[in-house]
Amino acid sequence: MPETEQILCPCGSRSMLVEVFHTLTRRYVRCPDCDLVFQNPRPLGTMVEEFYREDYDEAYGEAEASSDRYPVFESVAHRLGLYRQPPGRLLDVGCGDGAFLSLCQSAGWTCYGLELSKKAAARAARRGLTVLPPDWLERSDQHEPFDAITLVNVLETVTNPTGLLKQVAGALSSSGFLVIRATNGAFHIPMRIPARWVGSRYDQAFHLFLYSPQALRSLLKGIGLQTIAIHNSVPSRGPLTSTNPWTSRLKWRVGATAFWSWSELLYKATGGRIVSAPSFELIARRGEGLS
Repeated sequence: MPETEQILCPCGSRSMLVEVFHTLTRRYVRCPDCDLVFQNPRPLGTMVEEFYREDYDEAYGEAEASSDRYPVFESVAHRLGLYRQPPGRLLDVGCGDGAFLSLCQSAGWTCYGLELSKKAAARAARRGLTVLPPDWLERSDQHEPFDAITLVNVLETVTNPTGLLKQVAGALSSSGFLVIRATNGAFHIPMRIPARWVGSRYDQAFHLFLYSPQALRSLLKGIGLQTIAIHNSVPSRGPLTSTNPWTSRLKWRVGATAFWSWSELLYKATGGRIVSAPSFELIARRGEGLS
């Protein structure tokens, strides 16, 4: 049994946490003040970081670097382009093997990446990309700021999201933009049981934190980052591989397409007030009071 620790909500609230659900291996609670859902207790932070540094690549990293993720990367790059066009300096936090950075570099950005996984960082370097040391943000005041910083499905997995976001805010230029793609907890929590129908490993699908659009907006506001917009994000081509039955893969494709179409229709009908896709993209910038 791995060592665990109890944590407070990243928003700093000390209110009584409310249990949302539990599985055989995990328990998730909700903060009544900011609505964030997170795993508590959770594995020790040092163990989490060690896993992502040494073992994540074999467990999930290589699969997530496959072409199935390209629609996601294209969606995030397109969203960024609506608010900030190159040239400029772009940092991708949790860059993996650099597939998204390569896309941005081709668009004209001067690209840099941060990646904890040793093997993924090595693959990104072999692409000719500049991969900074994992602790670079901790000393970013010594370097030139960035015009854009992206976090694509990273914030769910870090042990201290508030600390990371403060570092990101400090590394942004005064006119820079932050783009975050996150799994939508408001979608995934009620979909736990239906997800079994397509063969999804629903227990493993939940990370340390489950952000709803509202919870993430609240967390950013507390740091001094102003949310500009929140959009539905396109799904990847599928978490299921060729080793899964073709029926499961077909169910995933049909289900994902149907949910995406319905989410976009609802988003447009409500003027962007309802973000209901399995993942969402949030665009933010430094608030006026952030030095």
